[in-house]
Amino acid sequence: MKEQDLIDLGFKKEIELGSIGEYYYYVYDFGKGLCLISNANDESEDWFVEIFEEDNIRFTTKEDLEIFINVVNKNKKL
Repeated sequence: MKEQDLIDLGFKKEIELGSIGEYYYYVYDFGKGLCLISNANDESEDWFVEIFEEDNIRFTTKEDLEIFINVVNKNKKL
């Protein structure tokens, strides 16, 4: 997956300052504790997304990630 895919899906860029300099990652917050988080830009050229604090599920394609986001948003309680 490419960085632009995350931007297109509505992810927000988060910038951090680490011991080796600045890095960034992307976050998609559904609210009420459910959040998606990408790997950091210094980890790889390819991007992936995991459910925050649950590393057993990893999205590596825009298509799969878009389906997941749409299903969750469609079924959220108001």
